[in-house]
Amino acid sequence: MVEEKVLKLKPLKHKKLDLVMIESEFPIDWYFEKDKKRDDNLAWDLNIISKEYVNLMEKYIDKYQPDFVVEEKGNRDPELLDDDPLRSLFKRKKIPYSMVDISENAEDYLRATLDQHNYLIRQLNNKIDAMIKQNNGVALKKDSTFQQIVLWKEYLQREYDQQEDEVRYEVREAWMMMKIVNLAKEMEKEKIKGIFICDLAHFKGINELAEDLHIKTKQIKLEKKVAVENNPILINTDGGVESIKKSDQQPKQSLIELSGIKIKKKDNSEKICYFFDTDDYASPFDINMAYDAGFDVVVPVSNMTAEKVPQLVQDAIFSRKPKAPTTFFIGGANVREGEKIAKKVQESLVTPFECPVIIDPRGSHTTASAVVAKTLKVAHEKHGIESLEGKKVAIMGAGPVARIAAILAAKQKAETYIVETWDKANEKSIKTLAADLNAEAGEEATEIVGIFAPTVEDRVDIVKDADVIWSLAAAGVEVLPSEVMSKLTGTKLVVDINLVPPYGIEGLKPKHDNEEIYKGIFGIGALALGKLKSDSESSLLKEAANTRGKKVFNYINAFHKAQEILAK
Repeated sequence: MVEEKVLKLKPLKHKKLDLVMIESEFPIDWYFEKDKKRDDNLAWDLNIISKEYVNLMEKYIDKYQPDFVVEEKGNRDPELLDDDPLRSLFKRKKIPYSMVDISENAEDYLRATLDQHNYLIRQLNNKIDAMIKQNNGVALKKDSTFQQIVLWKEYLQREYDQQEDEVRYEVREAWMMMKIVNLAKEMEKEKIKGIFICDLAHFKGINELAEDLHIKTKQIKLEKKVAVENNPILINTDGGVESIKKSDQQPKQSLIELSGIKIKKKDNSEKICYFFDTDDYASPFDINMAYDAGFDVVVPVSNMTAEKVPQLVQDAIFSRKPKAPTTFFIGGANVREGEKIAKKVQESLVTPFECPVIIDPRGSHTTASAVVAKTLKVAHEKHGIESLEGKKVAIMGAGPVARIAAILAAKQKAETYIVETWDKANEKSIKTLAADLNAEAGEEATEIVGIFAPTVEDRVDIVKDADVIWSLAAAGVEVLPSEVMSKLTGTKLVVDINLVPPYGIEGLKPKHDNEEIYKGIFGIGALALGKLKSDSESSLLKEAANTRGKKVFNYINAFHKAQEILAK
């Protein structure tokens, strides 16, 4: 076979190759300078192969029935390996065997590109040795010229080593893989099995190349043990080796124990996030967050409804293997439909194809969690308030964020009031909402009271004795003007998530972070919450991307994430 002159890596056509990679018994050295040797690799230098390794290899041959065997050559001369016991094994088994590595022409060319480095390193080493010799064998630590020469030499050596490593791994691996593929091409069979014996350090690179070429691989590393107790060899005080003669009854045993361990390869399946948004257009914010959290693919589905869920979910999960990295992310402004979608997604997941589900319609779960977590931290650290238990929390607004915030406040045992400020609503609707929120919060939570307060005057009665006020109404809606805020008494902590003027609380700006905006009233604005909200969502997405199996991420997880972030 004529040696390849040009490196070309192309997938096999109309053939399937399964490649079993087996770790060599000892590391396989390769250097540009062929006379360079590792001090700890005498067995490899002498081409000593244990009978245990040969026996193990024979077991793998019998198990996998390969059509060919190839071995990494390294710096060895194939012509000097005629008595190699592995070669004898393959010959006896009638299995084609060859060594693979970078072509000599390519190696010579690449070596030549570093000749100047090599020459300068030798010259500098000679100069360093001469200067040390002239100084009675002592390095001239304080001599600036000596220091500069040493630094030049070290930088040149490092650059040389880095380029040699690039050839040792990436370049040689590509050449070895090309030769393996070419061997498979020459065979008449459509389904081909091969064994590749190589240094363990090449497993990762060869496996990545194999994946690109659609070659299926198995990786087997060696577990090596040496019996040190009750062994049949003694070394006497003169360094001589004495063999202990065993009785006929005592079974023969080997000092060396070798076994193969099949490496479980990392799942490299792409992480896919299906983003179900109830809105006309899927939110670019959430799509970007998902990509930045580590998903390889984000599939937005707009105008999503619960009735569409079963077919879409099962199409998504059944087209992938069980426990593939698939996540469903529920968003959109229609909270009630979002809740139905989330419930339907969970019902549509089938064992063993379950996967994570994130529920955060229009960021309501992560935003509300940020509001509550930030309130708790500031109240504790700045105002000496240990918890919200028994504190009156007035929530202005009854939208998605306000609803989740009310549930979290009730779970913190606060006296929780959710205030509907929209004049198109009515008292019945907010009472019905409060009942639903109480059911979600659970029996251990305090009661959430629904209040209809369409006018500023109605709201004054709610906030005048509140300890905490959260302005969580729609963007651009002022719920409490300055004339109300300036007349409030006592210490109050006020939070406003509104980033668009007019702000929800007049006088409270987005940049405020526990600043006294009125006497005794301390404000936290949207910008002080924004990073916490984004970090919480990112953390949820990252965890979901790396979760296998069913797990639901909602406001409970988001609240814990926000608290963890603030605790750092």
